[in-house]
Amino acid sequence: MLLHIGEGCLVRDRSIIGCFDMDGSEMSDDTVEFLRMAEKEGIVEMLTTDIPRSMVLTDEKVYVTRISTGAIRNRAVK
Repeated sequence: MLLHIGEGCLVRDRSIIGCFDMDGSEMSDDTVEFLRMAEKEGIVEMLTTDIPRSMVLTDEKVYVTRISTGAIRNRAVK
């Protein structure tokens, strides 16, 4: 099944490894370092110019989106 994660981007639900909240006050140092390394590797795709709400980790890319983790979860279970 394809899952819409924002800005017209669709990903296969089977390729999703995890969906993580990006509330700045709760992001660990490890998460920040992971994003920094992923950006250096060129695998981060920004799907928003607004404040990001979640990060969707797939087997190929890391998507940063304004769609909340709850909304993504709800879309996945339908």
